[in-house]
Parts: sequence; C-alpha cells; structure tokens
Amino acid sequence: MNRLPERRVVEHLDPEKVAYWYFRLNGFFQIENFVVHPERRGSQRTDADLLAVRFPFRAERLFDDPNDIMADDMQRLALSENLIDIVIAEVKTNQPCTLNGPWTRQDQQNVHRVLAAIGCLSPDRIEAAAADIYRAGSHFTDTLRIRLVAVGRDRSEEISATYPEVTQLLWAEMLVFIWDRFHRYRQ
Repeated sequence: MNRLPERRVVEHLDPEKVAYWYFRLNGFFQIENFVVHPERRGSQRTDADLLAVRFPFRAERLFDDPNDIMADDMQRLALSENLIDIVIAEVKTNQPCTLNGPWTRQDQQNVHRVLAAIGCLSPDRIEAAAADIYRAGSHFTDTLRIRLVAVGRDRSEEISATYPEVTQLLWAEMLVFIWDRFHRYRQ
C-alpha cells in the first residue's frame, strides 16, 4: 500500500496543487502564488508558490472520533506541537529541491517584504528574522517558526549544506502521504 508513485504519474499532476493538498492535509492554511509587489509600477518582484500557516493544536476529527484523529506527517514536515508554523514554499516540478534567488539573496529584501505583508512579527523584529531565514532557512521565537520549504523530485545536497534548517519534501513521499490519507478516510 505504501508504494512510491511512478515518475510519470508525478509529471502529469499540477505540482502546486499537489503541494497545496499535501500542506492542507497536514493542517496548513494557505495562499497560493503569494505575490511580492514591487515598490514602483511594473512586474512583481517575485512570488512564493505557497505561503502557509499551521497552528500547534490542530486536530482533525477530534469531535467526530477522538480515538481516530488524523495523523499528520509530523516527522517529514518537522512539525512542532507548540509553535505556530509559517512556511514559504518553493515548488519545483521535475528537478531537485531548489530555493530561488529571491529567497536566498538578502540584498533584494524579499523575505523582509513577505514578513511585513504577513504581519506575524512587529516591524522592529523583521530585520533579525529575515537575517536568520537568509542565513539558515528559518527563524524561531517562543511561539513561532518561520521557514523556507523546498519541494522537488530529489533532495539537494547544496540546500542541506547551505541552509540546514530548510525542510526538503519529495514528490514521491508527498503523494504516498496523500494517497494513504484519502485511502484510510475514503468514507
């Protein structure tokens, strides 16, 4: 039952929709294609494929059957049981996990702009949070984690070395989780 989907199946799916459903089934509220607007008229600075937030006390089916609460992909997503989790996800279809320049080039200040647009931090904390995200891929407070997540066909050794706190999600694993969830709760 837990067999990995064939590569040709993955290639025929809309990658951003698959990522959307994976995060949704793990309790995240999301905005797809979150645009970082330019300071002046013209094209957008960049976009986040998915911007998502998950709250720590999430429990699906708690009141329907408290003995059968849907299990989230805790380990793969490195989910926390006590932090609000904000994810900026970069989705790649047929290539290894990658982070585009807008999320790695501090001089462009796109992370600053996303943090300001979300409103999860006071303005005086944005600079330090953005610096953490550019350096390692995440920022923590006592109640909050903001992080980059890369979705792709294969893991990237470069991301692992350069951004050790970036979660890398693989299509095959995500599809198995989605299939298992829909199969188990097909009723």
